[in-house]
Amino acid sequence: MERKKQAPEALARPVRPWARPFLSVRWTLFTVLALLTLGGGGMSIFLGYNLTSEAVIGEAQRRVELDIMSAWASYRHELDRVSLVVKLVSQTQKTHDLLTRNVVDRDWARSRVEDFRRQYGLDVLTIVSPDGKIVLRTRFPYRSGDNVYSDPVVQRALKGQSSAGTVLIPAEVLDIEGQFLRDQAFMEFKETPMAAQTNKTVETDGMMLKAAEPVFDSSNHVIGLVYGGVLLNRNYSIPDGIRETIFKNEKYKGKTLGTVTIFQGDLRIATNVLNQNGTRAIGTRVSKIVRDQTLENGLPYYDRAFVVNDWYLTAYDPIRDPDDRVIGILYVGILEQKFIDYKTKLTQSFVGLMGIGVLIALVVALSFAVWLSAPIKRLTMVAHELSDGNFKARVHLGREMFKEIRRLNLTFNQMADTVVHRGDELARMNAQLERSNQELTQLNENYMDMLQFVTHELKSPLASTTFSLAAIKHGYFGAVSPEQLKVIDSVEKNVEYLNEMILNYLNLARIERGELDFTPERFAIRTEVIDPMLEQVRRQLEAADMTLECDVPSGVQVEGEATLLKIVIDNLLSNAIKYGKKGSKVTIHYELRKDGMHRFRVHNEGRGIPEEDIRKLFKKFSRLAVSELRAKKGTGLGLFITHAIIQKHGGRIWVESKEGDWTEFVFELPPKMPKHLATETPTLEVGEATEPL
Repeated sequence: MERKKQAPEALARPVRPWARPFLSVRWTLFTVLALLTLGGGGMSIFLGYNLTSEAVIGEAQRRVELDIMSAWASYRHELDRVSLVVKLVSQTQKTHDLLTRNVVDRDWARSRVEDFRRQYGLDVLTIVSPDGKIVLRTRFPYRSGDNVYSDPVVQRALKGQSSAGTVLIPAEVLDIEGQFLRDQAFMEFKETPMAAQTNKTVETDGMMLKAAEPVFDSSNHVIGLVYGGVLLNRNYSIPDGIRETIFKNEKYKGKTLGTVTIFQGDLRIATNVLNQNGTRAIGTRVSKIVRDQTLENGLPYYDRAFVVNDWYLTAYDPIRDPDDRVIGILYVGILEQKFIDYKTKLTQSFVGLMGIGVLIALVVALSFAVWLSAPIKRLTMVAHELSDGNFKARVHLGREMFKEIRRLNLTFNQMADTVVHRGDELARMNAQLERSNQELTQLNENYMDMLQFVTHELKSPLASTTFSLAAIKHGYFGAVSPEQLKVIDSVEKNVEYLNEMILNYLNLARIERGELDFTPERFAIRTEVIDPMLEQVRRQLEAADMTLECDVPSGVQVEGEATLLKIVIDNLLSNAIKYGKKGSKVTIHYELRKDGMHRFRVHNEGRGIPEEDIRKLFKKFSRLAVSELRAKKGTGLGLFITHAIIQKHGGRIWVESKEGDWTEFVFELPPKMPKHLATETPTLEVGEATEPL
């Protein structure tokens, strides 16, 4: 059969100028590969930067958090040293003699104890009588006779307990304790960037490591005590010793790498942090964010912070007195700039290597795009020949590397070969499609037959099981223990769930096959449908501690199938109880619309339904994605069947809900059902609400 040739102009479809393609395969491939390469490189740089930051800065911060533990060890070691010196003095015979009034030369005894204080570097070393009066001070002007019983450290020692800790010493007490102590504690506040606002300009009180030891007589009675202490204000030996232990006085770009500070409140009283002029930054204050975390909330602060004039990776821990009140801060920090510079060098090296890699990848991508697009270009030329009327044009099948390209060439040649036979091919495909459709129809019928048969066969055994469980539960076979009753209740609930599932599957089969039995008649919906269903769900209501209120008048007459409407009421009430809030109320409200429609509302308080899930409710096997609701058992068929029944009655159903508060299913029934609905299956796709939401 000879084919009639047409001019190329007749075969070609007109193309609008703005719809013409403007990209070639070659440049498209290159653009895509380049974008992937650049995107991958950019992502790698981004991830590399973040990983480098975490590796460098994060590890440095973790080191500081370990360093604060070492600082605390040194701090407590100093407190232990003070306690040991005090303990040694408390156990000497001279101390015992002073407290028992057996000392002849009091000045000699004071001189010996003062030498002991100086030898061990204490600022105060004092002997106290059992009534809290000072017996002997070892610092000029050597005052005695005043009472220190109100001191909590002294009180614990007078009760026979060793006592030690960090305490605040008022300025007037420092005056009494000895010469120069008040001057040592006095500090003027200095303007500090990022510190909290304050009205104070000077600090006159001091902060001291203080320890007290009771002195016992031969009968183990407390005859007095010895207390001693080291004033922390301007005492640089502790922070310098900690820095030497942890950081070895290492420097970076002329700055001390590690710093240690003791704060009284938020004021630096002993530190090796330096001002711009190289002096110690005593009198400066901690930043507000650290102050709020440590002094106000009593919590550690482990993060970067601004320290006087630079950024540090820091660890701040609150210092507490023996009564657990926060009175100061212990700080350890390391200069952040060193690690930022190190991170920058690593990042620059990484970016440089990535840049070289990206350039190489772009060159490879361009070469690959040219090479890969060559077979497509050849195929395009042959296609142009074919469109120009050369129906013998074919693609030469060479030794293509890609099987997809070879398959494309083969397919193109096959397409050209079969153009003349497309009529027969279409007929064959139509016949095959018809056979497939028949097979699918038969398969669906077999599925529905099996579903109906299996669920029908399960009804009798489950009914017998339900009866047997009820007999056991009510003691017809002997007394049932509470533990057994719990198990029986659990089994009974599962059997009820299976009964519900079987009923839903049977109804599903009837709906799918268009066999929904329907014999409409007029009846009172309250007495024929609602009241029997209320009685049926009463036990579920009691189990959920819920109440039910129904205002449907007994005289309301509707037209329809009572058995099917019972399924509707049962499904809606069961859902209201199952998903309602325990101890709440379920209501059934009725209203007669102006258009004669009977409107019923089933309302429950509970979790509510998200807006995006409302339209899914009436779909077959649909379950909500909310975790609290998915935990409830269900087949996902109840509302699907309910929707089909309401449609069959010529009505409509929808849901209204306020998420987190309540849910209300609303359905309407017509005053008189259209005659055609009694004999036909609903044509609307079951699964979508019939009221705009």
